[in-house]
Order: sequence, then structure tokens, then C-alpha cells
Amino acid sequence: MAASARIMVPLEISNAMLGGSTSIAEPDTGAGESAWVASASYALGVPKTSAGVIYECVQAHTGRTALPAVDPAYWLAAGPTNRMAPFDDYNNTKAKATTSLTYVINPGFCNGLVMYGLLGETYTVTVKDAPGGTVIANYSGSLYEEAAGFYELLFSPLSFKTQLSLDNLPITPTPEITIVIAAGGTNPVTVGTIKVGDWRVLMGDGKFGGTQYGASAERKSYTYREYFDDGTYKTVRRPASRDIRCNVVIQSDQAMYADSILAEVIDTAAPFEACDLPKYVYLNTLGFVSGTIQADTFGTTTLDLTVKGNI
Repeated sequence: MAASARIMVPLEISNAMLGGSTSIAEPDTGAGESAWVASASYALGVPKTSAGVIYECVQAHTGRTALPAVDPAYWLAAGPTNRMAPFDDYNNTKAKATTSLTYVINPGFCNGLVMYGLLGETYTVTVKDAPGGTVIANYSGSLYEEAAGFYELLFSPLSFKTQLSLDNLPITPTPEITIVIAAGGTNPVTVGTIKVGDWRVLMGDGKFGGTQYGASAERKSYTYREYFDDGTYKTVRRPASRDIRCNVVIQSDQAMYADSILAEVIDTAAPFEACDLPKYVYLNTLGFVSGTIQADTFGTTTLDLTVKGNI
């Protein structure tokens, strides 16, 4: 295979980094969200939003002024708001809209963008050198997959791309990245994860080492099934993930660099791509990266990597 594996060191995106042209409001009243207010009365089970998180009241109360994030006896975090759903570590928490959705992000230095859990027909990504500044890069295209063959082109509906990866974004200290996912009519559009950050390549040049043949991807289902004595069962459907295992050969003088990358992402859900060739997209995932570093010879080192994919 001999292709460059890479790991993105992602930036943490807060609500404050989202520009005013982001199309999903906070809170999203159209999705049934409403904001927490200090000193109000709340009944058991009532959901309220605060700082991009949905909290559920776990004890009825009146007059409290502490924010839900620091009041665990009364509030339990239940998940992100619709606006902030793409910025947690789960693909199955998705920002949802109809016809189109727009995110405007001011992340600071970055060279890559990855999106997962996409649903839509087209995408547009625009990079400006500063908020409201000059456009320095523009990417757009269809989210329809190409037909596998002539028969599929004529007789099978085209499937959708659920993942999009961009690299070599122009480097600027104050970029503004605008993402638009669109669909015709009033069709739904979603995005499960948006990651921006710094791609780190695990190979020195294009002629040496890289991801070796034998790399594997495992589809892992978290669906729960309870079996009964009569052979019947109950199914509770849950999301699936993709785990990746691969060996990457690098030059020995890059071993400490590789070790430092693994240290940076050891407890972070990071985009991982074993290969950047289109036919190996199944070897890409978002998850927690771990592995061993083995000194093979004076000149070569092997990384034995495992990526536990996120749902």
C-alpha cells in the first residue's frame, strides 16, 4: 500500500468560535429547545439549555442561581444542543435542519477539516483570511457517491457520502471557515461531527514506508439484543463504529515525532486516515488512537496502531 497515514490533532470548538451567520440558533427553539434562566422554577425532567449543553432537571426547585454545569444535584447533562452537536465526540449526535445548514467557524491556526455523519446533496467550504475578510480558498462538490459500475448507474439509486476530508487549508492566524450542506426542496440535512485541526503525517517522503498491506477495518455494532427461551429476541438498535488496525513503517529518526503525536491525541477523539487514496476510504475513522512503536532496524521503525472508532 505504501501510503501516508495521518492523524489530525483537533482543536476544541466552543460556541464563542461560531460566527453570527451560523444558521442554527442557540437555543434552537424550532427543535423544542429553551434556555435555562436563573431563579426560575423547574419541574423534574424539564430540559433546558446552557452553554451549548442540554441539561435535565433531576430535582424540582425554585430560585437557584448556579449554572447547571456547576449544580449537579439539580441538573444532569443530557447531550449537546442542536447547534453544538457536531462538536462533541459522537457521530450519532447530529445537527439537523431542512434544505440547508451553515456553520461559520473561527478556529485559529489549522490546516485540515473533516466532517462525518453527513446527509445532503452538496457541500461548500469557504476559507477567508479573517472574519469577514478575503476569500483565500473555496471547495465545493456533490455528496453523491459515484456509481460502482454501469448497471448501478442505470438501475440503482446513488448512495450518499457520509464523510468529507480536506487538507492543505491555507494557513492564516485568524481564518474564518464557512461550511454549507444543502439538499433540494425541504429534504433533511445533517452533520454528525466537524473536526478542524492540524494534520500530522506519519511518513517522511512519498518513497519510503507508510501504511502496510494487511491493514483492516472492523464494523462494530452496539445494537443490543435480548434473547428469550423460546428463541425470540428483542432488539434495541444502536449506532455502529469502525475500528482500524494497521502497521505504519517510518524512518527511525521520526520515531520521537510519532510518539509525540500519539501523546497529543491519547485521550482525544481524533480523525485518522490510514491512506489518502479513494479506494481505501474504509480505512479512515474518527476515534481514539493507541499503539506501540517498535525499532525494527537502524533505519526503520514500525507503528502498530489501533483506532477504536466512535459511534
